[in-house]
Amino acid sequence: MAERKVVKSFLFGALSGAALGAAAALLFAPKPGKELRKDIADTAQLVGAKTADLGKAAGSAAQTAAKKSADWAGGVRAKFSKKSADERASTSDDAEAI
Repeated sequence: MAERKVVKSFLFGALSGAALGAAAALLFAPKPGKELRKDIADTAQLVGAKTADLGKAAGSAAQTAAKKSADWAGGVRAKFSKKSADERASTSDDAEAI
């Protein structure tokens, strides 16, 4: 559990540092303000589009995993209920034989 916390902290720090570094590079770049604002707006739109695509892909993957899990659980449930029914039938047959 402690390792997860360390990894999570490291990733958060790395991502924060990358974002701050990118922002600093843009702000100190030798570009006119109008051009810089356009670049920032274009990049923000690109990031938003990529985030939406990743969200859709994650949602689709989650739905697929949920369906597979439900199918697997149904198969296991059917297998065990059949096994249970077979055991009850063999127990009844044994009781009738006595």
